[in-house]
Formats: sequence, C-alpha cells, structure tokens
Amino acid sequence: MAELVPFQGLVYKSELANRMGKLTAPPYDIISKEAQKDFYAADPNNVIRLELPIPPTTETPENNRYTQARKELDRMRKEGVLVLDSRPSIYPYSMTYQDPYSRKERTIKGLVARIRLEEWEKKVVYPHEKTLAGPKEDRMALFKETQAAFSQIFCLYPDPEATIAQKLYAKATPKFQATDQDGVVHSLLSVTDPATLEEVRKYFAKVPLFIADGHHRYETYLAYRNFRRSQNPQAGPDAPFEYITVFLAALEDPNLTVLPTHRLIHNIQPELFSGLYKTDGPLKTEEMFSYENREQFLKVLMSSDTNKILFGLIRKDPKELRIVSVQKPKGAGIRGLDSWWLQEEVLGPVLGIVPERVAKEDLLRYSKSADDVIHKVGSGEYPLAFLLRPSSPRVVEEVSLRGELMPQKSTYFYPKPLTGMVMTLL
Repeated sequence: MAELVPFQGLVYKSELANRMGKLTAPPYDIISKEAQKDFYAADPNNVIRLELPIPPTTETPENNRYTQARKELDRMRKEGVLVLDSRPSIYPYSMTYQDPYSRKERTIKGLVARIRLEEWEKKVVYPHEKTLAGPKEDRMALFKETQAAFSQIFCLYPDPEATIAQKLYAKATPKFQATDQDGVVHSLLSVTDPATLEEVRKYFAKVPLFIADGHHRYETYLAYRNFRRSQNPQAGPDAPFEYITVFLAALEDPNLTVLPTHRLIHNIQPELFSGLYKTDGPLKTEEMFSYENREQFLKVLMSSDTNKILFGLIRKDPKELRIVSVQKPKGAGIRGLDSWWLQEEVLGPVLGIVPERVAKEDLLRYSKSADDVIHKVGSGEYPLAFLLRPSSPRVVEEVSLRGELMPQKSTYFYPKPLTGMVMTLL
C-alpha cells in the first residue's frame, strides 16, 4: 500500500514564526485576484509569490509568472528566509475551526508526510473526481520552473481507532502556528523520533489513501515525475521527484467537515427553464418559501431526509425558494450523491449542461455559501441556482473503491491546510 516517508521540510526560518499568518495563504485554486493582491501586500515573503505569482504585464518565455516564482524562491533561500529542516520529520498538522452548521469548535488532527507517487491503476492512491486540462498545464509549468511544491494534496486514510494521531501527537514538538482569514487556527508540529516514525511508516504500508482534494495536482505530479525521469534517467527510485507531500486525515475523524458546492446557472436560454416545472418533469416540489423566509428554507433543506434525492432551487423570476426532489431511489456509490442525480436528471437532460459543457465551465458557476447564492439570484446576477446538501467523508471511500468518479465539485473539505506551512523540493 502507501509508501510513506519522513522528509526535510522547506520552511520559513524560526525567527519568522510569529508572522506565519502573514506568510501563508489558502490553496491557490480558491484565491481570487483581489485576495491574491492582498497576500502580496501582507508580506514581501508571502508564499503567494511562489504558489500563485501575479504575472508581468507582458509574459514571455524568459519573463513570466513561473520564472518569477523561481526567482522569488531563489531569493528567499539565498536570504535565509526559507531553510531546510535539519532532520527528516513527519509533521503533525491540526486545524481548529468553528463548524459552519453547529457553530461548535472542532479540531482535525492530521499529519504531513511524503508518499511515493503511484499510478491510479496500482490502487494505492484512489481518485474520486474527474480532472480538467487547464489547471494541470498551469501547475506543470510551475513545478518544472521551481522544482518545488509549496502545498499538500489532501488525502484520507482509514484509522478507526485514531492510533496514528495518538502516537504522533504524543511525540510532537510545536513548530508554527497561524490563524487564517476565516479564523481557523493552523498548528504545525514536528516528530523526529525514529521509533515513532517507523511505526507510522509500517502502518501506512498496510492501508490505501483516498484523495479528498488535489486530483489535478496529483495527476500533474505523476506527469512531472515522468518528465524528470526522462531528464535524469540515473536518478534512481528514491529521487525527490518520486514523492509528493500530502496532508493526511483519518476517514473516521468526527471533526471532518464536507461542505456542499452549490451550482449557479449561467448563459442558459430562459425557455429551457420551463422544463424544470413540468408535471412530467424530473423535479417534484416538496416545499416553497419566500426570499424573506430564507433561514427556514435553509434549515429545512439541510436537515432533510438524506435517503431522498433533494435540492434547493432558487429562482429569480418569480423570486422564490423551493425544495425539490427527484422521485427515484438512491443507490450505492455515485448514485447516492445528490450532485450525481442533479447532473444526470436535471442539468444535462433539461438544461443542456452535459459533461462536455461542464468541462468548459461556461454554463455553471460554483459557490460554497448558500447565502451568497441566494443573494446573487435574488439580485438578478443569475437567473437560477441549485443548493446541495453536505456529503459524508465516507462517500469518498465508497465511490473510490467502486472505481467511480463523482461529478466536478461534489465535495469540499473544510478547512484546508495552508500553503507555506511546510514545503518540499522536488
């Protein structure tokens, strides 16, 4: 199964420990252009300059966003801003946050380590989501230029007794702490005890891993590994580019939160909308609410029967909120997902948003915030939207082991590890 190894992390120097909130950033794919500028302004050494640099006005092969990242990395290492840890470590990484639904405080206790890259067909690391070409091209260019990875892929592993977290945190030494823009407290620790590291290595050699977030990057790392092999045929099986760093959390951790990703409809011919409301159409209206009663609407939707296929439907004209259902039985794997039924029964057949158009990303927009979606439809920015309910982390395991792939953006694990807490050279 998974070959997990300690590594010498590339980290900010210890003297900057009290500035980690200014030096780190969220995952690159959830950063807006406005936020990107804010992270640039936060600190001249913020990791944004490495992970998601602002491109020059005119990009050329010699001067572009990727060459800028490499220059910034070289500068930070030369100035001693970034240093390699003195000893190989596994890095316990915890995130303390407020549950978006219950408002209770929760703490996820995970770890950061390096794993050997393996192709999907070896069934060591399991995917659950389709990928798109664009993001992979961008990350490949960054990896080639910098030969470094500044963030981790988010993976899950089975550990019903939480044995790994207990062993690691008992031997851990605090390293860095940062509070992000959502108030999540991120804590990075370090474990170098050889006996503990060996116990952890042996455990992971027996279990599979499931990608929660980072499918594009994992596939890109595989392609990058193959590229580096072609450039360095004598490098051997333990070359740095044969591995990648991951954040690992136990599947059974009760503190894992999976947020839904809601769908906003964009650029659809209005006459198609009537197909949603036909008596012989795919949707049955369960309840209707006014915009003024949105809190009750959300409460009813999010507490509704998970054995039924249900969505929230938001309309601009007329302004109304509906809870709608698909009158079919839920099945196993992807057929247990509301997002799959929405795509297969509604978006594709009725609105013409077939998988090829989903891949183009021209007819759908996405949001994690139900309030944001309701506001955008109510203000006329979008004519129609669908709200989805949260999924269980165990769904990722079930779908992955069945060899199925979820629709794009079916799961959103929250919170996510910060970029820049610990990095690695490739």
